[in-house]
Amino acid sequence: MQQYNEDGAQIEVESDEVNVSGFETTDREYVAIRDGVALVDRSYRRVLTVSGEDRTSWLHNLTTNHVKSLGVGDGNYAFSLDVKGRILFDMNILMREQAIWLDLDQRFLEKAKAHLSKFIIMEDVTLVDSSDEYVRIGLTGGGLKTWLKHRQAEHIANLPMLGSSVMTIGGVEMDVWRTDFCGVFGVELFTPEESAVSVWKQLTDEVQSQAAIPVGGSAVQVHRIEAGLAWSGCEITEDYVPAETGQSERAVAVSKGCYLGQEVVERMRSREVVARRLMSLVVEAPTLPTVGDRVCDSAGQTVGKVTSVCLSLANGKPLALAYVRSSSTSDTTLTIEGEKISRPVGVVAVVTSAH
Repeated sequence: MQQYNEDGAQIEVESDEVNVSGFETTDREYVAIRDGVALVDRSYRRVLTVSGEDRTSWLHNLTTNHVKSLGVGDGNYAFSLDVKGRILFDMNILMREQAIWLDLDQRFLEKAKAHLSKFIIMEDVTLVDSSDEYVRIGLTGGGLKTWLKHRQAEHIANLPMLGSSVMTIGGVEMDVWRTDFCGVFGVELFTPEESAVSVWKQLTDEVQSQAAIPVGGSAVQVHRIEAGLAWSGCEITEDYVPAETGQSERAVAVSKGCYLGQEVVERMRSREVVARRLMSLVVEAPTLPTVGDRVCDSAGQTVGKVTSVCLSLANGKPLALAYVRSSSTSDTTLTIEGEKISRPVGVVAVVTSAH
């Protein structure tokens, strides 16, 4: 259900989740991300803090990527798997001086807490939901690096993926992490709760050429689908294994030792056997597909399922992300529920960014 708040933001209310879908039209916000500096409410991301003397070695054994080799201020992207190698949740691992932050989609926070807590036996490890200590503000856009340099923040513009630093805005000092959450260069501000409103206003009230433009989730989703970026709860669910998502290169450390689900992941890698692959599909019909629609081959047999859709503003056509049976990924006669696909873009490439 769509509502509007006093600032004119379009609010999507689904169950107990509230999301800002947009402030202006999606196409104007899309351009703000493509060419300018966009300001995004990232409150749908949560932080689970891992502390204690054994935190690093303990977490290293429960995720698909390296933890022991990360230094303070470093980060990476990883999955947590079940014993069958299926994805329970994905996360950004962010190394702090006295703790590790696990950056998660809010829908997976409780699952992550329950799953990880089962493996605290004798280890000195504590899990705490620290989400309410910060307000998450994202900055993204084609003009963001130039904007940062004008603010004498070139150190932020040069951050590696999931690298961190500190930035001051309006007298408020805050942690900044690089997270290209929609496939465009971006950073995220971990703003103290009491300062969040003033920081937001400072960013949007600056002189015309320097102001950041608030954008909602709709424009963010168009950019990330165009980038082929798998998203928590859409392409990243318990239905899939890491190799199928196209994210193994950045999320799975091949050289790493044993972790939960590792045997299945390694067997699939060594045998080069993947049942399904994530694809980008451009649809010929003007009507948008629906999430959950069937992808069919020329015989009408179901060979895949749509996971995300948008009207691509880059080419004016419906665009879908879908998991498609590996044997059918080169098929040029695929349809989505009978509507012809004009051009399978191909297997989605690994996007070296985080969401």
